Amino acid sequence: MAEARAPQKSLPKINPVDRPFWEGAAKNKFLLQKCKSCGKVQFFPRVACVDCFGELDWIEAKGTGKIHTFTLVRVPRNPAFKDEVPIYYINVILDEGVIIESRLLGENKEKVKLGDRVKVRYEQTHNPEIKLPCFELAD
Repeated sequence: MAEARAPQKSLPKINPVDRPFWEGAAKNKFLLQKCKSCGKVQFFPRVACVDCFGELDWIEAKGTGKIHTFTLVRVPRNPAFKDEVPIYYINVILDEGVIIESRLLGENKEKVKLGDRVKVRYEQTHNPEIKLPCFELAD
C-alpha cells in the first residue's frame, strides 16, 4: 500500500506579468503598479492600466491599510490548514487606494473589527522563493 502524502498548501504560479510583485515580496517589499499616463495605482498585476491602457511602473507601497471586510473560517477546505484554524480572510484597502485579499495573522486577530488598521507581514512558504503578504493588526 502506498504511503499517503501530507497535504500541501497551494502556491501562486508566477508568470512574467506578476514576477516583479513576487520578487518584491521575497524582499519584504509590497509592490503595486502605477500607470505612467494617468497615475492610477492598481492591484493585481496586469499588462496595462485598467483605466487608460497605458504603460505601468512598479512602486513600493507602504504596506498599511484598513480592513474593509473579513470572514472567519473554522473548518478549512484544504487539510493542510487544519492546524491554523481559526483563519481570518480579509479585504484590505491599502493606503494607496487599492483593495487586496489576504489573511490576518497575529495574536490579537480575534479582536478584529471593520476599519482596523493593519500592516503587512510576510510569511515564508514551503517554496523558499515565495513569501506571501499577509497582514497583522497595527499597533
